Amino acid sequence: MGDRGVILVVSDDARAAGELRDLLGVDAYEVVHAPGDLERSTEALAAAPDLIVVDVGLERADPFELAADLHHAGRARDLPVVFLVAESDVERRVRGLQVGDDLISTPLDPHEALARVQRQVTISRSRAALRESEAKFRSVMESAIDAIISTDADGVIRSWNSAAADLFGHPEEEAVGRTLDLIIPERFREQHRTAIERVSHGGPTNLIGRTVEFAGLRSDGTEFPIELALSTWFLDADRYYTGIIRDISDRVRAEERFRSVTDSAVDAIISADHTGRIVSWNPAATRILGHSEADALGRSLELVIPARYREQHRAGMARYAATGEAHVIGTTVELEALTASGAEIPVELSLSTWTVGGDRYYTGIIRDLAERRAAEAALRRSEEEFRAKEAEFRARNAALEETIQRINSMQDQLLLQEKMASIGRLSAGMAHEMNNPASAAQRGAAQASEVFARLQEAQIELGRLGLYGSRLDKLRELDALAARRARDPVELGAVERSDREAEVEDWLERYDVRSGGDLAASIVNLGVTRDGLDELGMVFGDERLPVVVEWLGLKSAIYALLSEIVVGTNRIVELVRALKMYTYMDQTPVQDVDVRTGLDDTLVILHNKLKHGVRVVREFDADLPLIQAYASELNQVWTNLIDNAIDAMGGQGTLTLRARRAGDRVEVQVEDDGPGVPADIRSKLFDLFFTTKAPGEGTGLGLAISRNIIVKKHGGEFDLESRDGCTRFTVRLPIGVAPDGETGAPAGALQQEEG
Repeated sequence: MGDRGVILVVSDDARAAGELRDLLGVDAYEVVHAPGDLERSTEALAAAPDLIVVDVGLERADPFELAADLHHAGRARDLPVVFLVAESDVERRVRGLQVGDDLISTPLDPHEALARVQRQVTISRSRAALRESEAKFRSVMESAIDAIISTDADGVIRSWNSAAADLFGHPEEEAVGRTLDLIIPERFREQHRTAIERVSHGGPTNLIGRTVEFAGLRSDGTEFPIELALSTWFLDADRYYTGIIRDISDRVRAEERFRSVTDSAVDAIISADHTGRIVSWNPAATRILGHSEADALGRSLELVIPARYREQHRAGMARYAATGEAHVIGTTVELEALTASGAEIPVELSLSTWTVGGDRYYTGIIRDLAERRAAEAALRRSEEEFRAKEAEFRARNAALEETIQRINSMQDQLLLQEKMASIGRLSAGMAHEMNNPASAAQRGAAQASEVFARLQEAQIELGRLGLYGSRLDKLRELDALAARRARDPVELGAVERSDREAEVEDWLERYDVRSGGDLAASIVNLGVTRDGLDELGMVFGDERLPVVVEWLGLKSAIYALLSEIVVGTNRIVELVRALKMYTYMDQTPVQDVDVRTGLDDTLVILHNKLKHGVRVVREFDADLPLIQAYASELNQVWTNLIDNAIDAMGGQGTLTLRARRAGDRVEVQVEDDGPGVPADIRSKLFDLFFTTKAPGEGTGLGLAISRNIIVKKHGGEFDLESRDGCTRFTVRLPIGVAPDGETGAPAGALQQEEG
C-alpha cells in the first residue's frame, strides 16, 4: 500500500488510468484500476481505498449512477468520490459537483490533481476517524501540519487544531464557539455571511471541492496569504464544513521573486527540491530543452541529464546533503544537456541553492551554447577578409548600441524637464520606426555569417584550381562587379527577373553547381545571363566553371547583405539625427522628396520579410514630381503600411505599390491581397494602442502615427478601403506646398490626435 493512501480509479480508459497512476505514484499513492461496471468496481473495494476517482467518460455505465451505487455498498459509504472530467464539459462538471465531492480537470494539471487527491484523501480519513472515535479524530487533527478548522452550518467554529492555533495566534479555547469572522479580514466578512446564508438555504456551494487562495487574519490584526481546501459533510442531518488551511506566505514570496525573472529570461531557469524533483520550469527551458512545463514539473532532474552523468549527479546531491561540500554550486560550468528529442546539446550551467521554510532548493540557469560554438568554429575557419568584415559588424553594432544609449539618455533627461515634455510623445514613434531597420541590420549580419562560411569553402576550392594570369584578372573583375551591383543593382521587371532566374537555375543544375537554387537570384542581380555564364566557361573551362560560378553567387549575396546592413544602420543614424534636431529646434528639416525612392528603400529594409513568399508589384509613374516633405517621417509611414500588409498576408501574397500624380497631389497606394479588415473594427483601426496582432507582436501605434504624419504634419489625406482579398491604404500629399513645421504636430505628438 502507498504511504499516502489507496486510490480506486474507475475508468474504461486505460491510458487515463495509467496517467493517474504515474502522477499519484510519484506522491506515494497506490492506484487500483477497475473497469466501469458495478460488479468489478465493487470487487475493487476490497483494496480498502481512501478515495474513488470516477471517469465521466465510462462506456458501459452512467458514471454518476455508478458512484451512487458504490456509495450504497457498506465499505464505501464514507469514501469521497472525485470525478475525472474535461475542463470544457460544463454540464458534467456541474453534475459532478452535485453528486460527488470534487473534480479533477483534464488534461491533468499535476499540482492541481495532487492537491485535490491529497485533500479528499485527508477528508476521507477524517470522516473515518470521526466515526471511529473522537480521540482518533483529534489525533489526526493535531498531527496535521496544516490548520484544520471545522464549523457548523452557521459558521460557528466547532474544532480547531494546534496548527490553527499556531497559524492564527488564537488558542483552541478562545476560538471554539466563535464565528469564522475571527480569522476573516473585515472586508470579506459580509461576503462570507452571504455565502453561509446561501448554502444554508440550499443554494450552490461555490468553494467546496476547490483549492483557493485567500487572505487570513491573525490575532495581532495582520493579514497573510493562505490556501484553503474546503469540504462539507453531514453528521446525521446537520451540515458541517472542514477547511484545511496552509500559510503560503513563503511560497507567494518565492513565486513572485522567481516569476519576475524566469518568465522574461532568455536562458532556461529550472528549480528543483532537495530530492532533485523539478518544481519550476520557465518558457526558455521549454524552448531550449523541448519539454513542456506540464511534462517537466514533478519529474527528476535526470530528465535533462545524459545517462553517463546521472550517477555522478546522484553522488553530488548526496554529498552536498550530507557534508555541504559543493563542487558546482556557485560556479559556471560547461557540460551537455539532454533534450526531449534525445539529442545532447552543449550548455553553460550556473547553479545556486536557497531555502524556503527550512526546505532546500536548487536553481540552475542554463544557456544553450550550440549557436555560440558553431559561430566560434566558423570564426576559426574564416580568412582575413571575413575577420575584417566581422570587425566592421562589431563597430556598427557598437555604434548602434551607443546610439540607443544616447536616445535613452536623451529621453530620460527630457522627461525630467517640463518644458521638453513633448519629447515623450515623440519617443514612442521613434522607437517604433527604429525597430524595422535595426532588426533588418541584425538579420543581415546573422545571414552574412552563414554566407561567409560558405564563401570561405568556395574560396578554398577556388584556390585549389591554381588560377593565374588572365583568369585571375577575370576573378578580380567579377569581384568588382559584385561589389558594384550591391550598390547599384540591375533594374529588371518582375516577369523578366523571373524568366532570367529560371534560365540561370536550369544552367546551374546542368553544371551541378552546389545550392544552385539559392544562387540563381544572386547571379541575376549581377546582370549576368545564361549566355554570360557560358562565356565564363570559355574563360575558365568546364571543370573549373562550377566552382567559379558558386564563388561568384556567394560574392554577390554577401555584398548584397552588407548593402542591406549599411542601409539599415544609415537609416538609424538618420533617425537619431532627426530626433536631435527636433529636441533643439522643434522641427525636422524639409527636403525635396521622391516618394518612389522612399518606397524602394523601405522594400530593401523589409527584404527579409518579403523574400519568403511576397511578390512585389511596382506601378510608379516615370515623371512623378518631387514634393516638399519630412523625408524620414514619410519613410516611417511606408514602413508601417508595408510591414502591416506583409503581416496581413501571413508573409505570402502579392504586395502592390503605386505612386502617381492625382491633380495637385502625389498619390501613393499600398495594397495587399490578404483577407481584408473586418467591418466591425475599421473604425477602431486608427485608435491608439488598438491592434489586431497577437500580444507582443504589435503596439497599436503604427497606423495612428502614420495618419498623424500625413494629415497633421503634411496636410495630406489618408484613406482605407478593404474587402475580402484586397486592402488598400491611399496617401495623398500636396505638390509644391511645404509642410508647416510650426503648426504641424510632430510624428510622435500623439496627444494632439483628433479625438
